[in-house]
Amino acid sequence: MPIVYGLEQEYKGRVRFVRANIHNQATFALQEKLGFTATPEFFLLDEQGNILEHWDDDAAVARLKPIFDEHLKNTNAP
Repeated sequence: MPIVYGLEQEYKGRVRFVRANIHNQATFALQEKLGFTATPEFFLLDEQGNILEHWDDDAAVARLKPIFDEHLKNTNAP
């Protein structure tokens, strides 16, 4: 998703982006922990790995920037 790649560059060093393929056995542990079953799904996690936000629709991408900004405002992120 090109918009996600743009956000990844914009928030580099402040937000870590992780991609997981639901068909890749290497991601099964992450799938089990987060509970994702479809694509795309988006999770905003805190530094301890707790889920702060979860979206499972394509429209979520348009909402990510304001949500990132709000969460970053409340942390010590640069």
